[in-house]
Amino acid sequence: MTISQEKEFNVLGCKVKYRPLENDSQNAKAVIEFVLQEIEELKSKRPLLRDTDIAVLVALKVATEKMQLEDEYKANILKLEESLQTALQAMSLEAN
Repeated sequence: MTISQEKEFNVLGCKVKYRPLENDSQNAKAVIEFVLQEIEELKSKRPLLRDTDIAVLVALKVATEKMQLEDEYKANILKLEESLQTALQAMSLEAN
């Protein structure tokens, strides 16, 4: 895999450098844009917050959403496994 050109972003005054693999460039850009959008949304709602407070709140929000998605994913996998077991049992009953 070849490495594409380094990209630099400004996030709350911090320069973030990223050297994506060629196939990872769009993901990196989407992540940075998402974080910047969350920052702007929070700043517009609470303009007096310090950048460090905004950073922590955005991190907590993203982490909460991630954990909720993981829990939902696990629950869906368990439901799928249960449905599959039920279907397999029904098929084995029909075969007899």
